[in-house]
Amino acid sequence: MSSFKNCLKRAKKRPGLFAFVALMTLVFTVLEQYNSWTRQYAYFSTFKGFDYIAFLNDIANRFLAFFKTPRVAALTLGAAALLLFAGCVILGLVFSGFFNQLSGATFDKPRRRGEYRVGIGRYTFKLALYFFITIILTLVVVAAVLYSAIPAIMSVKLFFLGSAGMLLPMILMCVVSLVAAFFALTFFTLYITYLIPSLIYFRRGGVGVAFRMVNGYCWYLMPRTLLYLLVSGGIRVLLWAIHYGLASRGAAMCIMVATWMLRTIVNYLYVYFVFDMFSAMKGDMFDSD
Repeated sequence: MSSFKNCLKRAKKRPGLFAFVALMTLVFTVLEQYNSWTRQYAYFSTFKGFDYIAFLNDIANRFLAFFKTPRVAALTLGAAALLLFAGCVILGLVFSGFFNQLSGATFDKPRRRGEYRVGIGRYTFKLALYFFITIILTLVVVAAVLYSAIPAIMSVKLFFLGSAGMLLPMILMCVVSLVAAFFALTFFTLYITYLIPSLIYFRRGGVGVAFRMVNGYCWYLMPRTLLYLLVSGGIRVLLWAIHYGLASRGAAMCIMVATWMLRTIVNYLYVYFVFDMFSAMKGDMFDSD
């Protein structure tokens, strides 16, 4: 409760922090709302008759076909990597000043003029590399989670096709897949989120410090991180349930505004919690030495 009160108190002292989160959340919400993918797929009826195995098999076949011409594949991947890194540099420019200000707020440093500009000068390249590597690792982790679920999906299919002896294996495979996905996604989120304040505060060795902190305090940090993931995922499930991809223009606008407001609160509370907990863990791990 005291952490929540401090969050509100610091939000009043530095309203620009909340305004920044609100603005960035609005940008990403608008981009999500107004694109062809949302209109085509953002509702549950899309998944009627969806074949999970065939979907993953199609992705694997396209991936293999892509590498049948190594030179073209290398040039394409190189161009994509350059474009991705350019986008990450833009993200670094935008977020570096904000993270510098948030770090100062959670460490109770006095507010100074030009904090945002100082953050841009110090952390843009660091954060660009961070975003670049994080996006690539996210794709790898998501792909690993999707493909690791294949045995569970196959056992479910066999059971519903009439294989009564598959009941116990089906339950076992589903439990194993869910537990593996839970730990993979939760710990991955923990590492990549606590890496940000560590990169901001430590000029060198920030990656190692972040890993040590997460490993040492994981059972304390996990509940709120899991809550954040569940709320974020729940918002998306709710949007699909109300078929927001098929909503009229007026309804889509109302849904977007409501989603933006809810996501802004959730995102601000979580990013504040990450930086606030980092300051507390740093004090516990280093200041006592």
